[in-house]
Amino acid sequence: MSRSLTAIIGQVSQATRRMPMAEWNWSEGVALYGLVSLWKATEDDSLLQYLKTWIDAQLAEGRVFETVNATAPCFSLIELYIASGEPGYADIIQSRSRYLLRRAERLTNGAFQHTLVETSFGGQMWVDTLFMAGLFLVKAGLLLKDREAVEEGLSQYFLHVRHLQQENGLYYHGWDEHKNGTIGCLWARGNAWAAIVSAELLVLLPEAEPARNEIKDILNRQLAGLASYQDISGLWTTVIDAPDTYVETSAAAGIAYAVKRALQFGNADEAYAEMADRAARSALSHVDWEGVLRGVSAGTGVQKHPGEYHVIAQHRAEGYGQGLLLMLLSAMLAESGGVPERR
Repeated sequence: MSRSLTAIIGQVSQATRRMPMAEWNWSEGVALYGLVSLWKATEDDSLLQYLKTWIDAQLAEGRVFETVNATAPCFSLIELYIASGEPGYADIIQSRSRYLLRRAERLTNGAFQHTLVETSFGGQMWVDTLFMAGLFLVKAGLLLKDREAVEEGLSQYFLHVRHLQQENGLYYHGWDEHKNGTIGCLWARGNAWAAIVSAELLVLLPEAEPARNEIKDILNRQLAGLASYQDISGLWTTVIDAPDTYVETSAAAGIAYAVKRALQFGNADEAYAEMADRAARSALSHVDWEGVLRGVSAGTGVQKHPGEYHVIAQHRAEGYGQGLLLMLLSAMLAESGGVPERR
């Protein structure tokens, strides 16, 4: 039995809202980002109500962690503030911006040190930070007319690109200032984070923003590298240039979203549309009948070699996997002529 796009969207949305999203953290934040993307594409206000209920409960418990990774739920807080106008939400957005601008741990070159609720990684920048914190600063800065936040978000973007993007356009997982070099591998989901941020920045930034052309070049260079490594299945292996590592679905969902998002606004070469379609079809083929994306690698720290990425578990339901899939579904809905996106 086949499923329509509408049926899959309904199943994935329900499965995501059934998940035990316990705390103000990065995985929950990506899941919420996906639900918000779907709300903006469908105008289904039950999604907005879910978001408000979750955020208000977390705020009432006072468990809004100040780490780089735990900034991810603040994206959805921005959308909730735009929709509701409640000044208390704006105060929290401003507070998170101040934390990142004034108190977040940094490397000597100014890049944010990647920090989790559970631990920090001395002297390391991770590609994840592009999505978890850098993009937030740009979005919050534009909303609150805080040019310092916008400029810092762009500075973080270019610092991470400079240290992590390779000649072939692909990104290493991390960079260690003590080693003065890259660490980890060409991790697939990390490349999805990077591609998403480039695509989203090009949507957010005004046409007059000087950085736009460089960001567009960075994105298209990455897409060229991704195209050369796409597996025959339409996915990518979890270490992109290590074909003996397993193929992984959340990276494909994120990359397909980034390409479709960029194409929607004229920011990517049309030659990459087929790559995105293949990745999308393959990712959707891994959605089970409960609406859960399977084949998602578990939370992944920087590993020493491809074999260590290859043994990361890939069978659990993950909030970030659901979020990346929902983002893709929202882009596919827009592509098919769904409700125009709320801006």
